[in-house]
Amino acid sequence: MNRLLIPAVPLVPAIAMPDSPFHKLQRPSHSELAETRSIPAAERRLQLPNFIDLFRWENIRPLLPLHLPTPGDPPAWLERCCRSIYQWLPPNDLHSSADLISMDPFDLCLALFDFSPWRPYFGARFKSHFGPPGFDPLSLGLAMFLARYRDWDWATLATELHHADRGRSYRRSLGFVKNDLPCASTFRMACLDTPQNWFSACEDSLLHAFLAYGLVPSHSTFPDDPPERGVSISTDCQLIQSRSHMRCRHQIPACSKPAASRPCPAREAGKEGCTCDTPDCLEHCRFAAFRDPDAAYVYYSGSNQPGPNPNAAKNPKQASAPHGKHHFGYKSKAFNIVDDRLFTHWPITGPFTPANQNDHLLTIPGFEDLRRRFPNLAIGEVLGDAGEGHESVLSYIHTTLHALRSIRLRHADGDDLPLTCLRRGYDQDGTPLCPIGYRLSCNGHYYQHGTTKWVCRQKCIHQPQPDIQVSQEQQAPRTACPFVDPDRPLGTSITTGLSLPDGSIRLARDMQVGSNSWKLRIGRQSYSESRNASQARRGLKRSPAFGLNNSAKTILIGDTLSLMLNLARFVLEASLAALPAPP
Repeated sequence: MNRLLIPAVPLVPAIAMPDSPFHKLQRPSHSELAETRSIPAAERRLQLPNFIDLFRWENIRPLLPLHLPTPGDPPAWLERCCRSIYQWLPPNDLHSSADLISMDPFDLCLALFDFSPWRPYFGARFKSHFGPPGFDPLSLGLAMFLARYRDWDWATLATELHHADRGRSYRRSLGFVKNDLPCASTFRMACLDTPQNWFSACEDSLLHAFLAYGLVPSHSTFPDDPPERGVSISTDCQLIQSRSHMRCRHQIPACSKPAASRPCPAREAGKEGCTCDTPDCLEHCRFAAFRDPDAAYVYYSGSNQPGPNPNAAKNPKQASAPHGKHHFGYKSKAFNIVDDRLFTHWPITGPFTPANQNDHLLTIPGFEDLRRRFPNLAIGEVLGDAGEGHESVLSYIHTTLHALRSIRLRHADGDDLPLTCLRRGYDQDGTPLCPIGYRLSCNGHYYQHGTTKWVCRQKCIHQPQPDIQVSQEQQAPRTACPFVDPDRPLGTSITTGLSLPDGSIRLARDMQVGSNSWKLRIGRQSYSESRNASQARRGLKRSPAFGLNNSAKTILIGDTLSLMLNLARFVLEASLAALPAPP
């Protein structure tokens, strides 16, 4: 057994990197962003004027190691003897971009970052200095990230570290000694005993560092946005299948608790259920997924729009098969910082709940937690699907965040009825109407006051028929408009803010839905799907761990991996593009 002394290191709550070259990253123009939408992100980045110069290895190497802060309030690491010791190792074998041709992205992350400031997070589970020395908690913690990156279970991780050839570089980078390696149960115990908030602190550490270096934007990167506007956040939920398989879709947490007898929610719902009064049900209901007591069943219809589908066939015999899915498990919400400079996203893990929680009920608590973790990060725009289009969420975004509401519309029955649109003063997309039925045009958004100005520009002069047509008895005569005046070219005007003219919030937005600017902004909501796809590639579409807390830890590890691998991917792309073309 090895005894290696790891000295005490003071905590560094924050860092400042004003001279970082990444502050030179520039946002694209409106035309550049629109014209390159169909090009893969990797190719778009190579078209940026300074991308290769900023991220090629020859220019990254002098900046190493990239420093990380230790936000939060972890207990300070005290001097201690351990059986392993992680230390950042200079990449002396990487001299030029050509040396990165076969470089693994995770290996590159170990070369880019000095993860020593994370030791207090993983060492918080140590309660005393008594007993035999354990492994360096940071060595174990980074090994957890390696296992998730490779989609290994703990046994496979232990086997790979023991391998004479494949494990050599990982043992060296993580600080393990060949003749003294942890077994699978050691990794499992370390993961179970590390609280969820310290995994979250690792994610915060990376994001705070990237903000300091200028890699993550601190203001809007959308073309022509005012420089003081905050970042754009794209949010969405992902359903995560539990490790346990469902045996009863009516399961509740009480079904997994010991009891002589317990009420059965399945029987209360009129199903056969279980009487739960036999010895087999003393510890837990015999039909319960007791290792995942918080997992819940939900049927996802495949759409966030409420009510009946207007595209459904009138004849039931011609109706297509439903596209919904049965799901048992959890729901993960993420808040992704949209970066139009690098055509990517930077994920921030949000609430992790049972699957039957409604998406919009997680939005406000998630934003409150995000503002607590990053108090200096201003939010200027929120992008989301129709599931976020509830009045409580829209009001919070407008009133509390003072941000643009780039949220897809949540329609209701009768929204498109012409007479309804005329009476309330706006159409099915929330665009204000003049009394005759012509749609007004957006004339700009006043960011400081959160109001939007709409004008008609005397549309009725050059368009014979109004946009919203009703019967002649119900249609207002054109001569009734007092704004058909050559001296008033903008015509009538309306100002909207939190709500539309009738006080409704559901369809209120801060720009014209369907306009080119709207399409360009809302198209970036797909970054949320990119985050979900990244989690699925790492084997997290089904949780590799039992229980809500342990499943949430794996999601945090996955999002933290995405953050660090973003930089590794940029370095590899720029370095390989800098190489001369083969003859």
